[in-house]
Amino acid sequence: MGSLPKVLSKAGINVRVVIPYYKNIIPKNLIDIKEVYPAGKVNFGEIPFEFGIKTGFAMGDIPVVLVEQNHFFNREDVYGSHGGVCAYKDNLWRYAMLAHGTAYAMKILGIPLIVHTHDWSGGLVPAVIRQTFGDKKVRIDGEAEGILNAKLSRQINAKGLRPAIVFTIHNLGYQGVYNIDDFYDTGLDFKYNSSSTYEHFGTFNSLKGGMKLSDVVTTVSPTYASEITTSGFGFGLDGELKGLQDNGKLKGILNGIDLDYWNPKTDRLISYNLNLKEDKYKLKDYNEWKDFKFKNKKALFAGISLPVKTDNKGNVFPLIGIVSRLTEEKGINEFLDSILNWKDFPFQVVILGSGKDYIEGKANYLSKMYGDKVYTRTGSYDEALSHKIYAAADIFVMPSKFEPCGLSQMIAMRYGCVIAAADTGGLHDTVSDIMNSGVKNPSGILIKYTNSNGIAWALNELYNYYIEGEGKWHNLVINSANKHFGWDDSARVYESLYYNIIK
Repeated sequence: MGSLPKVLSKAGINVRVVIPYYKNIIPKNLIDIKEVYPAGKVNFGEIPFEFGIKTGFAMGDIPVVLVEQNHFFNREDVYGSHGGVCAYKDNLWRYAMLAHGTAYAMKILGIPLIVHTHDWSGGLVPAVIRQTFGDKKVRIDGEAEGILNAKLSRQINAKGLRPAIVFTIHNLGYQGVYNIDDFYDTGLDFKYNSSSTYEHFGTFNSLKGGMKLSDVVTTVSPTYASEITTSGFGFGLDGELKGLQDNGKLKGILNGIDLDYWNPKTDRLISYNLNLKEDKYKLKDYNEWKDFKFKNKKALFAGISLPVKTDNKGNVFPLIGIVSRLTEEKGINEFLDSILNWKDFPFQVVILGSGKDYIEGKANYLSKMYGDKVYTRTGSYDEALSHKIYAAADIFVMPSKFEPCGLSQMIAMRYGCVIAAADTGGLHDTVSDIMNSGVKNPSGILIKYTNSNGIAWALNELYNYYIEGEGKWHNLVINSANKHFGWDDSARVYESLYYNIIK
């Protein structure tokens, strides 16, 4: 929500982002508040709650609407403690508050043509919109797609019309499942407690209801959109998703990254910037990339007290970088096992992440065992360190069990990392596999079996490329750096999608 709205705004579309007024927004001065509006009220069961609406701008130029309710949002963390791993027990009511606040803000500020909501935390928004404005969707006249920008800047004036609703699933593994009795305390109409909406095998499922009540459902990569219609990736919702796919209502649109923020030439958080002018790199530019990597590696290692190691031929060990949540789905546990089982692994490793205690513990144990090869930072996210890892790493590892899109591999390639990633979801869509002879300009290796042996095999293949030096490794680095995953292409797809559901 920091990147897509910015690109859509540049295309002339009138965009507002609605978010809770989280406590951690306030001290960081991320929001410039301009207007404060009269308070709204909603009943959760028999308990009334008031909330406020404020508007302003985020990061300089993105219009935002803030739903303020201190009981629900004035907390140290966003989703729960320990980086969200331990979710707040009242998250259902917190995001019910967001949904009701969103509808109330529309009444004050004007009803848009389109509402685009995300994941289970935005799953109650479609129901609240329908019960507030009705089930009849707005439509516009006009044949030329060129009028889209002007049309989207209008607001709905006619009574009994609701905005069109787009629902994006970023990760199907998180569905917002609660006791069915909790439904009665969300402020939703009783009709939404049915198997065609939020009820799912006797539970209340926020994500299911959100996608069932929306006009179009999107996911964050084409491959993931296909995967989630199968039992292996559908997390119990594959039947509903297959039905949406069959009716043309399920789309996969690849996410992008902010190319201005993630730019090795201008990044202020890294020690040395890339000294190249053009964005399309050639093989002759490899020496600049090699210099960029080595300088940033030395600076990173100096900061974390890790020595630069070489083999008996004087080759600098390749650095493996990991910036990840340390959870089962990310495959980091298996990666750690692959290194622990490797008698004398020819790499150095830097890990940044937080998550499950036992995975954090194993990562910290690895760094204690191999103090000159492995550095681990767990427990909290360090933005500056993440940039330094991208800039210094030779290989970036993402052995995820499933990966809806993945942004880290896109960022890592932007910084000249060669990728070792699982062959799933957005990783499949963004990493060109060296093992596929039909692939042009390979940028890494796709791991078919993400157990410890499969990960070790992939890393060994990349190591063989690395020690060959001339030719193969140079090509991999340049190919990787030439992959630019900006938001412009994805934004055009969203723009077309918005137009099609309101015409």
